[in-house]
Amino acid sequence: MESCIDPAGAERFAMAFKALGHPLRLQIVAGLLDQECNVKHMTECLGVAQATVSQHLAVLRAAGVVTHERRGNQVCYRVTRPWLRQLVRLVAKAQLED
Repeated sequence: MESCIDPAGAERFAMAFKALGHPLRLQIVAGLLDQECNVKHMTECLGVAQATVSQHLAVLRAAGVVTHERRGNQVCYRVTRPWLRQLVRLVAKAQLED
């Protein structure tokens, strides 16, 4: 069998998929699809502790799913790649069809 994904690409995608494999991380990424957001806003929207959100964001950052930018005393997060946005939108759409 010939694969259309090279080993390095497969590793990168697998890391992103693994990071998206937790329900809260998937919700975080879904919330970041259309706008950047800081941790305080995420905790309010998701109803979880700041430490919990920060831990999940660290996993998403390590996998290259999100990136961050410091703005004064705030850190804003956003989704890194267009294909990740498309993937999460597809998942959201599939949820509506079930």
